[in-house]
Amino acid sequence: MQKLSSCRAAILSAALAVLLGTSDAQAGGWPLEPGTGEVIVSFTRLSADERFESDGTKRWTSHYTKLEVSPYAEYGLTNWLTLIGEAAWSRQETNFFGTEYADEDFTRLKAGGRISLGDWQETRFSFQPITTLHLASTSDDPSATKSGDVDLELGLVLARSDTVWNMQMFSVQEIAWNYRDHGRPAEARADVTLGVKPWAGTMLLLKSLNTTALGSTGVGDSYTANKLAVSCVQALPEEFAPGVSLEVGMEQTIAGQNTVDGTTWRLGLWYRF
Repeated sequence: MQKLSSCRAAILSAALAVLLGTSDAQAGGWPLEPGTGEVIVSFTRLSADERFESDGTKRWTSHYTKLEVSPYAEYGLTNWLTLIGEAAWSRQETNFFGTEYADEDFTRLKAGGRISLGDWQETRFSFQPITTLHLASTSDDPSATKSGDVDLELGLVLARSDTVWNMQMFSVQEIAWNYRDHGRPAEARADVTLGVKPWAGTMLLLKSLNTTALGSTGVGDSYTANKLAVSCVQALPEEFAPGVSLEVGMEQTIAGQNTVDGTTWRLGLWYRF
C-alpha cells in the first residue's frame, strides 16, 4: 500500500513537472533585483486526528492542532545572490481522551541564500543552501527534533517561465538534501510549484511537496510525507496598499509513512518592495 501511494505521488510530481511551463512575482526561483525584496507573513492552522502507519495505512490518533505564524523574507543583494530568512512561532494543542495539552514557543530560525548559476534551455538554475536552527520541538515532526538541533539543506532550484493561452505561467522545481545533526536521519526533498496568472493581479499556485527520510529515527522508523497545496494570491489595489497581496490556500497530506495525516489552512500577507 505504501509503495503504491508513494508511486502515485511520484507520478503526480513528474506530471506536474512536465506540464509546468513567471509572473511578475519571481521570488522563489529567480534572483531578485539588487535592493528589492519580498516579505511573506503566513498564518497557518494544521489539524490532524489520523496518522499514516509504516505500511501507509491510516489509524486514528489524538486530535492535534498547530497554529503557526511564520514571517519569510527574500532580499536581492546582488544580481546573482538573493538572501533568504524565516522565523516561526507556533501554538500546539493535543486532545488525548478529553485531556488537553498545549504549549507555545518560537520554533525555528532559517537563514541562507539562492545563488543564480545561469540559464540553460530557457531554465534558470540556482544553488540554495539553507541553515535551520530549531528552538523547540513540534509534535508533527517524526524525527523528534529538539531545541538546539541544526539542519543544513543544500538544494538545486530550476525555474522556468512562459506564456500559455495569453496567460503568464511559471514552474519552480526544488531538489534538496538536508543534513540533520544529533542522530536524526538526513532527508531528501522534491517540490514542484506551478503558478498561473489568469489576469492582472491574480496568481494561482499548485504545489506538490514531497519529503522522505534517508535513514531511520532513534526508534528505528523511517518516514515519508507527500502533500498537495493550492492557493490564490490576490494583489490589493495599488492606491490603497501598494506592493501588498493577500494569499488564501490549503495543504493536504495525500500519502505518507509514520507521519500525521493533516490538513493545513493558510492565510498569507505578501509585501514587495
